[in-house]
Amino acid sequence: MNTENELYLSLGYCGFMLLLFLIFRAFPPKKINHLYGYRTARSMANETVWEDANNYSMKLGVQLGIWSMFLPLFYYFIWPEQLLLATVITHTALLLFIIVGTERYLDQRYDKKGQPKNPTPKD
Repeated sequence: MNTENELYLSLGYCGFMLLLFLIFRAFPPKKINHLYGYRTARSMANETVWEDANNYSMKLGVQLGIWSMFLPLFYYFIWPEQLLLATVITHTALLLFIIVGTERYLDQRYDKKGQPKNPTPKD
């Protein structure tokens, strides 16, 4: 496969992933489910955490998707013979960042049982 084809495939892959994040952000899961959404033990603790985790992870996903569109162009100039492979590996590593980032976000706001760490005072 020539370098131009790999560039197009890499851009298509990154564009497809961005499109998925945009769709999931526009149509988030309504209820806790085992089919789709950000599914970890902590995120499925209750509906509040579920909604917060999905909103935050998709926000990170869209940001990642936008920035990852530059990966193929970057690799085109520094490693053109392995462009597609490098793009997929780097993008996969960045997807793991979504998990790490979202779990940190949830850890700051909720305990292990899904209760807010700093509940808002009642009037």
